[in-house]
Amino acid sequence: PADETTVESLRTRIHRALPQGGAMDKRISNVLIPCAVSFLVVPLTNAVDTAWIGRMGDPLALAGQGAANSVFSTAFFMVSFLPTVMAPLVASAVGKGDLDAARDRIAETMFLATIFGVLGMIALAFFPRVCLGLVLTSHSPALPHAESYLWVRSLSLLPALWASVGFAAFRGAQDTKTPLRISIGSNLFNAIVDPILIFTCSLGVAGAAAATAMAELGAGLAYLYMLSRRKFISLRAVIS
Repeated sequence: PADETTVESLRTRIHRALPQGGAMDKRISNVLIPCAVSFLVVPLTNAVDTAWIGRMGDPLALAGQGAANSVFSTAFFMVSFLPTVMAPLVASAVGKGDLDAARDRIAETMFLATIFGVLGMIALAFFPRVCLGLVLTSHSPALPHAESYLWVRSLSLLPALWASVGFAAFRGAQDTKTPLRISIGSNLFNAIVDPILIFTCSLGVAGAAAATAMAELGAGLAYLYMLSRRKFISLRAVIS
């Protein structure tokens, strides 16, 4: 009897843990599924560049792009902790109905991301060889390709951080559909423009970086527009 009671208790717990199709399950699904798809879409930016540069048939170009992308990603992730910290604070404020507190957290994070983003852009754009020295030797044959890619891609560090803050802000407000739309749009743009700049315009590795930079700039501006439209942020709040 004791064993039967334990088994029955375990079955009950498992049953309660599984989705029941209720209002809460639907709410979780509406937030979870778009967010999960967004996380799957974001890495495609670098994958698209790698795929098209690989079609150039130059292994040094591919190696240079990989090295430059590693440096850019390192610079980005050094600052991307800000949105991670902000998201639960925004969610807590929104849950309490305190939209002013949510706006303050978003404005503070956007201000810090802008400062760090500008500093990072200056470092990557004006000292690309120094930054690339972390992953390549000064005599590496892939260095010219890496330097060309990193210099152009550095211009997108700031808008990439804006997009990261925007994504976290909307996620904290339980709106994961807006980031999904922006992510899909920016990645489609990158996939279409990449081959045009690389092959049609004969820009090579720099063309791939330019397409990605334009896609990230578009995403960053789209997030700023949507945040402003939803009254989550204003220029005055960020400055103050």
